Amino acid sequence: DVLCLDVAVLTDHDHWGMRPLAHTPELWERIRAQVAAFHEPGRFVTLPGYEWTSWLHGHRHVLYFADHGEVHCSVEPATAHPEQLWEALRGRPALTFAHHSAGGPIATNWEIPPDPELEPVTEIASVHGSSEAMDSPDVIYSPVPGNFVRDVLDKGYRLGFVGSGDSHDGHPGLAQIAGNTSGLAAILSDELTREGVLEALRARRVYATNGPRIVLDVRLGQWPMGSLVPASELTRPDSLELGVVVAAPQPIARIEIVHGGKIVSTEEGSGRRHLAGVLEAPRLEPGDYLYLRVLQDDGGAAWSSPFFVTE
Repeated sequence: DVLCLDVAVLTDHDHWGMRPLAHTPELWERIRAQVAAFHEPGRFVTLPGYEWTSWLHGHRHVLYFADHGEVHCSVEPATAHPEQLWEALRGRPALTFAHHSAGGPIATNWEIPPDPELEPVTEIASVHGSSEAMDSPDVIYSPVPGNFVRDVLDKGYRLGFVGSGDSHDGHPGLAQIAGNTSGLAAILSDELTREGVLEALRARRVYATNGPRIVLDVRLGQWPMGSLVPASELTRPDSLELGVVVAAPQPIARIEIVHGGKIVSTEEGSGRRHLAGVLEAPRLEPGDYLYLRVLQDDGGAAWSSPFFVTE
């Protein structure tokens, strides 16, 4: 009601912190009870979740799309590796995504390919900064060269984009009040239910902001953001049209098209807060990806999930 959120999940650490969940089962049960008490499909969706806190392979959020779920601890031998975590979750209504992946406090080990079923999206912005690329606003601290999200897209990983706060101060959706940056996930779903949110995340029909409530809709021809687009569908001239709608709380500086690991086109915002129109996409080949980045004058940003071109 106060922060105008549709979906919320509290992701305390599994084994690290003042009250680690793996060693405090009564706290995990208390969280699950509150999740169930405040879940109201159609109005407010709550999810049980926690942070798998590996200091070897990186931190990952684990989200359950049901009232029940277990804490699979990152220091237990049976679930100390990402692939072990995914096997423990397989068959459950659950997802994971990498957290502050490009740098501090610990970078993600991207040598382990994300599970395509259980990790369809990745965090691109949080209170720690942006993990997108070195040219993004408010780059994450202690960045590891070659470990940005754009780098792993270049490796062929197909990941949609979300943001998350990680404020640690009890202000979900407003992490920026404790620092310069934040993160929000925007979920494009026809229904405000756990099933609808899960389906949208699996389809990568999501986008991220670094805090501001920027409205963004992007389509490549008739394909929504996050789509796997067959190359055979891109033979008509209109199939390479990017339909874009942006509504921002602050003046828009520019809209950028990212393709092939670099910014290939820029549309000036000219201080407007609402833009709607058609941009021309570059020529796309199988294996390519393309996404849009919206920048406000004040550094606020939004990132569409990429389009991925397949054979």
